[in-house]
Amino acid sequence: MGLRLRLSLVLMIPLVLVVGVYGFIRIRVEQAELLQEDRRNMALTAKAIQIAVENALRDRQISDIHHLLFEIVEAQELIDRIRIFNRNREPVLVSNPLVIADELPPATLQYVIETGQPQDFYQRRGKQPVLYYLVPLRDPDGQIRGAMEIVHLAAGVEQRGRAAMWDVWLRLGVLLALVAVLTGLTLQRQVLRPLARLMEGIRRLGQGQPGTPLPVDRRDELGRVADAFNTMAEQLAEARRKLLVETERALDLERQLRHVEVLSVAGRLATGLAHEVGTPLNIISGRAEFVLQTLPPEDRRREDLAVMIGQIDRISGIIRSLLDVVRPAKPEIQPTSLPAVIERLLPLLRHTARRRGLTLDASVPDDVPPVLADPNQLQQVLINLVMNAVEATPAGGRVHVTVRQRVAAADSGVEVAVADTGPGIPPEILPRVFEPFFTTKPPGQGTGLGLAICRDIVREHGGDIRLESGPQAGTTVTIWLPEVEASPP
Repeated sequence: MGLRLRLSLVLMIPLVLVVGVYGFIRIRVEQAELLQEDRRNMALTAKAIQIAVENALRDRQISDIHHLLFEIVEAQELIDRIRIFNRNREPVLVSNPLVIADELPPATLQYVIETGQPQDFYQRRGKQPVLYYLVPLRDPDGQIRGAMEIVHLAAGVEQRGRAAMWDVWLRLGVLLALVAVLTGLTLQRQVLRPLARLMEGIRRLGQGQPGTPLPVDRRDELGRVADAFNTMAEQLAEARRKLLVETERALDLERQLRHVEVLSVAGRLATGLAHEVGTPLNIISGRAEFVLQTLPPEDRRREDLAVMIGQIDRISGIIRSLLDVVRPAKPEIQPTSLPAVIERLLPLLRHTARRRGLTLDASVPDDVPPVLADPNQLQQVLINLVMNAVEATPAGGRVHVTVRQRVAAADSGVEVAVADTGPGIPPEILPRVFEPFFTTKPPGQGTGLGLAICRDIVREHGGDIRLESGPQAGTTVTIWLPEVEASPP
């Protein structure tokens, strides 16, 4: 059984009972009033007939009295019979044979003759209600000489009572229908519709589709329920968002863990490979340099030997980089002046920049505080960043190095930014630029270890590194290192 039907029954059953009881009582009152009115009318009629009959009895004109009773019965359609009794309760005159009415109760007739008080009572003969009215008959001296019975057919009362009953039930039915319609509309608008919206919201929430909040346009219980539901939906949405973030973070940590495991294995393999390959390379390089030194300057084979030695040095550099990643050396931290490091590097790197048709310049204030760093590792970081910028910038471009003091996370430090005017890095590969062995350079022109080494060195110094880039907007790599005063003792 649905809520709509149950609420309707709960509201309508008491209402129907109340209306029914009221209608029953109202009909009974209407019938009592009609009977009372019929009695009053009958009392007036009986009084008139009583006076006429007493005058006729005084004149002892029995035939006239019989004729008078007959005329009265004939003239009054609702008077069924008139009888006159003597003091012995014997009928002496009858207007007409009885059709509907029955015999009188002897006790009632005896009471009227003895007390002189009129009596009346109703009896139902089949479907026909009958009113018996008894009045005493007196002689001129006031002595009771008998009684007169008037039988009145109460068909009018019955018809009026039935009409009154239909009128009452019709009015109550219309009232009941109006109350039912108004109750249904109110129930639909005030209860069922808000409940339907609440159920729809719960269903959407269960399916993971919160949708729009429920309207809170009332201050009753349903309004408070809707407000509480909206609050719960917001809290669930926030909890779900946090859960998704935590899940993504857990998955990312899992991916990083797997990546670290892979790097660990790769590191062990690289270490073994470096030892196995390094020794033969050193022998080959030494023999090649020996042969190169023994050849005369005009020998054409010197150029080939120089190429061989250069490629061997390049392979050795890659092996050293691999060893730096898997077996980094402990940095020798000391107060280091960044302007001094940059001043030593720029002349060396400007030659490469000019050869590629670029402009390499720097903005280095003189009052920059020293930082705690290993000068050699810091130099390695700056060389990697500047060389990456030079290689990524087309001819005619610019690579600019900026140094400034900046407070990060309540700690004072120095920030070095290397910016280029190159094509930038596509957004889809930005999250991978710090991964070891990841490179966008053509094969043979990069190991993919430069930024990974820079990141590890900066973190070991307690600093931070970040990269900003966009399509055709160039790339800026910024490192931050704590200054001497802000560094922990």
